[in-house]
Amino acid sequence: MTDDRAELMLEILKKLQSDIALIRREQSSQAIRLLAMEDHQRGIITSLHGVLTSIHGVEVDVAHLKDRVERIEQRIGLMDTEH
Repeated sequence: MTDDRAELMLEILKKLQSDIALIRREQSSQAIRLLAMEDHQRGIITSLHGVLTSIHGVEVDVAHLKDRVERIEQRIGLMDTEH
C-alpha cells in the first residue's frame, strides 16, 4: 500500500470513528430523554389513579346520599314505598 492510500484509509477511519462517537453521544442523549418521559408517564399514571379513587369515593357518597333521601321521602310520605 502506498503512503497516499494509507493516508486516505486513515482519514476514512478517523471520520468513521468521529461519526460513531457522535452517534453514541446522541444515543445517550436519547436514552436520558426516554427515561425522563417514562418518569413523567409514571407520574401521570399515579395522578390518574388518585383521580379514579376520588371519583369512586364521590360515587359511593352520592349513592349513600340517594339512599338517605329516599328514606327521608318515605318517612314524610313524599313517595310510595313500592318501587
